[in-house]
Amino acid sequence: MEDANLVETKDGTIVVASAFPGHPEALQDRDHKFLTRAVEEAYKGVECGDGGPFGAVVVYNEEVVVSCHNMVLKNTDPTAHAEVTAIREVRLKKSSYFCV
Repeated sequence: MEDANLVETKDGTIVVASAFPGHPEALQDRDHKFLTRAVEEAYKGVECGDGGPFGAVVVYNEEVVVSCHNMVLKNTDPTAHAEVTAIREVRLKKSSYFCV
């Protein structure tokens, strides 16, 4: 098998072991850090009554740039899902980091 990211099982099926290059433990730590932040944001949204239990983060250069939660109820906007709200917030920042 040429691709190091693929693993062949005994029954011949092939699965993707990792889509990202790097040391597996370092990737898990990084992912855990960002996912934890998104989950914390989801709890915050529920506690505030802003919307459902969903959170999202936008990460750039290994740093959280924006952290948002679902705002559907607060804004009475059916499109104000956590990820959409996060994208909108990034655009409002008008940061030189992004081409928006």
